[in-house]
Amino acid sequence: MKHVRQLSAAPARAQGEGLCTNITGDLQARYCFVLAFFSQVFVPLIQPFILVKASDAIDDNLDGEI
Repeated sequence: MKHVRQLSAAPARAQGEGLCTNITGDLQARYCFVLAFFSQVFVPLIQPFILVKASDAIDDNLDGEI
């Protein structure tokens, strides 16, 4: 793969500073909790239903074209 080149010797962290890395207040803590809940619990539970709906929509489009 000639188009890929190394940027540095050591790998860098993907997110150096973010909202939830240094929590200083109650509002920020609540926001980080809700964000973690949605991204780690809610989305994985809902994702199979979204994939089923998306595949149904694709199947419906294909049936109409044949």
